[in-house]
Amino acid sequence: MPAVFHPSLDDIAYAERILLPAGESFDKERLRFICDMGTLDLLAVPGSGKTTALLAKLLILDRYLPRMDGSGILVISHTNAAVDEIRDRIGTHCTQLFRYPNFIGTIQRFVDEFLAVPYYVNWYKKAPLHIDDAAYEALFSNPPFSIKGFTKQESKNARYFLMLNVKRIRWSWVDGKATLTEGYAGKAIDFKKPLGRTKPSNYSDWSASEKGRIREWVHAFKLMILKLGYLCYDDAYFLASVALNRNPQIKSMLQQRFAHVFVDEMQDMERHQYELLEDLFFDVGAYRGGYQRIGDRNQSIFDGRSSVAEEFWESREKVLELNGSYRLGPILADVVSVFGVSPIRIEGRQKNPDGSAVMIKPRFIVYSDTTRLGVIQRFASIVRELANAQLLPLHDKSRCKAVCWTIKGESKKTRLTDYHPPYARIAPTGRVHHEVLESHLALAQHDVTSFSPIEQTIVDALLRVLRLESATDAEDSHFVKNSMKGFLQTNSPDVWENYQSNMYRWCLAIAGGDRDSALQEIRQWMPEFCAAFDRQFAASKDFVFGELENLSTPDTTPPQEECNVVIYDGIRVDVSTVHRVKGETHTATLYMESFYEKGGGGNYESERLMSQFHAKPLSDKLHNRVRQSAKMVYVGFSRPTHLLCFAVHESRFQKMEAEICTNTWEIVRL
Repeated sequence: MPAVFHPSLDDIAYAERILLPAGESFDKERLRFICDMGTLDLLAVPGSGKTTALLAKLLILDRYLPRMDGSGILVISHTNAAVDEIRDRIGTHCTQLFRYPNFIGTIQRFVDEFLAVPYYVNWYKKAPLHIDDAAYEALFSNPPFSIKGFTKQESKNARYFLMLNVKRIRWSWVDGKATLTEGYAGKAIDFKKPLGRTKPSNYSDWSASEKGRIREWVHAFKLMILKLGYLCYDDAYFLASVALNRNPQIKSMLQQRFAHVFVDEMQDMERHQYELLEDLFFDVGAYRGGYQRIGDRNQSIFDGRSSVAEEFWESREKVLELNGSYRLGPILADVVSVFGVSPIRIEGRQKNPDGSAVMIKPRFIVYSDTTRLGVIQRFASIVRELANAQLLPLHDKSRCKAVCWTIKGESKKTRLTDYHPPYARIAPTGRVHHEVLESHLALAQHDVTSFSPIEQTIVDALLRVLRLESATDAEDSHFVKNSMKGFLQTNSPDVWENYQSNMYRWCLAIAGGDRDSALQEIRQWMPEFCAAFDRQFAASKDFVFGELENLSTPDTTPPQEECNVVIYDGIRVDVSTVHRVKGETHTATLYMESFYEKGGGGNYESERLMSQFHAKPLSDKLHNRVRQSAKMVYVGFSRPTHLLCFAVHESRFQKMEAEICTNTWEIVRL
């Protein structure tokens, strides 16, 4: 492949045949991105087909691999689901992309594999057991009563600080040394004595020397956990920083390894992830390859711990845009556009089966204190009315969701549970108890777009085997997915290698409808699997070889009383939060406004963003709470292909009603 590479017409046609419906082709916006291999930013509106465009570029690059110089392609995303989608959609068409020297994975896996783990192995001469927050916190939440080199009182002070301090205590690499900070890359911890149950009048802080010893104790305690092989996710970034500072040649080696770097969903990266990638692959413009960042700043919504990408993502010299949304119709595109904190024009291209543009007006559902519990049902009835009029499609893949920003609180302000009191923060899993291995596989999903649900089904069966064989981990606890994998990687590398190749083959067989071959192979592999955990294959034989009797496929339609579901007029509405539906596409979405505890500019979205509901763009200078509210509404409002509804209390609607454009919105009163 030449240094400056331009896809041919044949390359483009090849990608279109694989990725697009017959007769369709890429529009000019996406073609411009697909053909540009240099360093740039791609800003893509919701539903613009950016993932498909990226896949087209990868398909084309795969045709010219391996490269003469031995370099490869790096693709980084934020979630495993995004990585699975890449593999599932183009994996069978790529002969080289998923092989060395290329890498496709999450930012966490990239940091682990190329920076943190090699540095750890070089330092401790062994691989870490776990890189996982849960396993790390299980150890960190039980500090020892004493550590060698510290007095009894010093240990007591340190334990007191740890037990009453709710902040995340992390290592960060600051000025060439490991520093204990509040969260990764946060402020240095001052180790102020917690108030606890002490009356303020009787409170006295620790002395500077006492704080210094507590700092040393906590440092030693974290070092003890690190030596045991337990790392939280932030520790991996800490070790990556140490590795790069102590071994600058690592950067040049990675730059030589990867000629093309693509980072998808860049807006979901936190500041330390962003800065790490910038240091490695932009390198103040010195990187000779193509480094492309892809995302939508307006969708950078995080929890309270995380930084917001829109605040630190500085645009490249070259910025391409995908403004055409194949999810939103023209009306919804105009409504969503004004909530963009980073201004971007959205062109709605969603069409009806006859080729006409989807022109369903969004609705205000105006409720009172006495009618609030009827909001979701009214939304469902609107969906039914539009479906009966053949303006909105209802089929197996149609999804209707009601979403809210906040869940519940102590005050009498409106939140999600005020619209739907049964809401559970964690929805019921609906898992079936399987008497035999065969029932696990018989009910495994097939014809899926990802192997993940099939893999989880098989993993559940393997964990059941380990429980039946009384196999436990180092903490004498039952194995879970991550601890099982970590144990095999560390203690039985050959079995781990077989596990990986077997799992892929079993998932492929089940996805293709051949469960029998997968079942027989798993049964044959059980003695080897159990032996890796120092167990005889005995107690679990009845489970593994038991025959299936009278299996009936469970009803996949949850009952009406399920915590997070409302079924009304034959319409199923899933109730969720805005955070949980990010990245989803719905047929119809109900956004229910809610009260947020902090900040100014109004208490509810309708108050903070009243001007945007009047179709006025956001100003350049925004209060942080207004900024957050706009991002929430932008994400929530950009989910539906057809119907958007916004629930607002009548007292707040009265203040905004006069300037509402009725050519855009319809008003429904309860």
